[in-house]
Amino acid sequence: MNPPDRLAALAAASLALVIAVLFASFAIRLGQAVEGFPIGPIRVVHRVTASLEVLTMLGVLWLAWRARAQSPVLARAAAVAAAITVFLSILGILAGQNPPPAAALGNLLAGLALAASFAWILGRSRRGPTRRPLAHLVAILLAAQCLLGAWISIFAIELWTLPLFLHGIVGSAIACGIAWIGLRCEQALPRFALLGLALAVPAAGFASALFGQPLGATLAHAGAAALLAAAAGYAHARLA
Repeated sequence: MNPPDRLAALAAASLALVIAVLFASFAIRLGQAVEGFPIGPIRVVHRVTASLEVLTMLGVLWLAWRARAQSPVLARAAAVAAAITVFLSILGILAGQNPPPAAALGNLLAGLALAASFAWILGRSRRGPTRRPLAHLVAILLAAQCLLGAWISIFAIELWTLPLFLHGIVGSAIACGIAWIGLRCEQALPRFALLGLALAVPAAGFASALFGQPLGATLAHAGAAALLAAAAGYAHARLA
């Protein structure tokens, strides 16, 4: 396997581990309010996958650094992923198992940013000739939407407020943009992943809000949002 393929493989492994960490983190936070929810085993999964992600991240950083002369942008992206990993590690140590709201917000946003970073590295290592500037706008809107959604999930006292309606409106607009990008992806897997997530994220969000935030719908919305952030990062690297 040549170095670019090894880098892509490690980036894909890192991305899968980050998604697993995010799902476990969502389940732990949401499951704390549900009696009998198996938080203990999920914490073990969280720790193991987070530790493995550190190892794969080091591999990504090493390969990208060695190839920095040929692709300096990949080296910078790997350095960003490494910095986010270090930040999350320190935050997890300092905040403990019951982090305060500010630490929970930082953990959530940094986790989404890390998933998008590894997806971007994976997409950039297989970049095609297409350039679509609209991908920048969609990425900025998606980042703002993730920030608003994380704030609502952690700090909002009442659900039906102006931030929630704004979140829904912006989310619907982003879903249309993500679907537009998906239709223009050359490969079938990214195309159908973006189209599916563009539908799944708002659908799960609306279901969570309308039915009083049941665990299943809320967890599905959070997980789909994490997958969408990763898919959008991959698509942005390929198209922008």
